[in-house]
Amino acid sequence: MDILLELEKHIKIDTEIERFFNEECNTQSFEKGKLLSQQNHYNRTIFFVNEGLLRMFYYENGKDITTNFYSEGKVTANLDTLFKNEVARNNIEAVEQSIVTSCNYDKLEKLCSASLTAANFSRYILGNLMTQMLARIVSLQHMTAKEKYKQLLEENPDIILRAPLGMVASYLGISQETLSRIRSEI
Repeated sequence: MDILLELEKHIKIDTEIERFFNEECNTQSFEKGKLLSQQNHYNRTIFFVNEGLLRMFYYENGKDITTNFYSEGKVTANLDTLFKNEVARNNIEAVEQSIVTSCNYDKLEKLCSASLTAANFSRYILGNLMTQMLARIVSLQHMTAKEKYKQLLEENPDIILRAPLGMVASYLGISQETLSRIRSEI
């Protein structure tokens, strides 16, 4: 997936944005299980998923808790580090072999001060991250496990096929046994 073509569906891409991606962004391949960002570290990087699947998770009481998945065309970052200059609460990991384009948030902000198009680009990224967070909060606070699973099937059906069931169960906030029961009922 060409990330610029994907972004062009949502915002205007001009020569400044193209230059930024060509000169300031880095596209890398990550093996399954590779951490792109670590909990309790500073990471002011924004990640665009070209190919593959990433997940955000944290460790609690010896378990890893999945908070979100990011497939092709999605954007992710550790917001606590970007906006509060605190260490990241979450890890970002490649669930499968992934190709990811990344950029340093400070460099993007510098570009925004010189370009209205870049400022709109930054607004799009931040709006995307906040919308994802709001949707996640709503699902956690207002939906049953079965409703969360159905929503996952509707919005991201490939996650069920691509991520281990333990990660999916963790994301839904349920045990693997409960997930198996829900899957057999649907």
